[in-house]
Amino acid sequence: MALEDTESGVVCRFPPEPSGYLHIGHAKAALLNEYFAHERYKGKLILRFDDTNPLKEKLEFQNAIIEDLVLMGIKPDQTSFTSDYFQELYDYCIQMLKEGTAYADDTEQEEMRKQRMDGLPSKRRDVTPEENVARFEEMKTGSEEGRRWCIRAKISVDDPNKALRDPVI
Repeated sequence: MALEDTESGVVCRFPPEPSGYLHIGHAKAALLNEYFAHERYKGKLILRFDDTNPLKEKLEFQNAIIEDLVLMGIKPDQTSFTSDYFQELYDYCIQMLKEGTAYADDTEQEEMRKQRMDGLPSKRRDVTPEENVARFEEMKTGSEEGRRWCIRAKISVDDPNKALRDPVI
């Protein structure tokens, strides 16, 4: 089965985090993106470094990823960085929190995993947009309290696809 409406090509994104060297799973994803973007649909491939964890990332890894892609014959049409879009991502997050389509959550990771497996909502799922925005602002400061929280998309708590059960965004 082919994608529909691809006369103008498709855009694929390969998003490695520059915190280590590529492994076989990265290579598979990069090769598939190359195939669909360039060979199958004559589109565009974006190398988008997910540079959101400065404690782990190094220029050494970024350069190694670029070199490895060249060795695999993968030629991105564009290179960008998630950090290039921080303001836009921040604005979307505020919008989602105000609309009630996202929420701040401080559920411990193991408990969150159990709730997602069992199809149960977080106790924070239905707090007010104002409280969610306040928590997000605290997250932005990088304080100890702010680091306890994450933002989750309010999609579904009991979707058959467990990956869609209010994922952390």
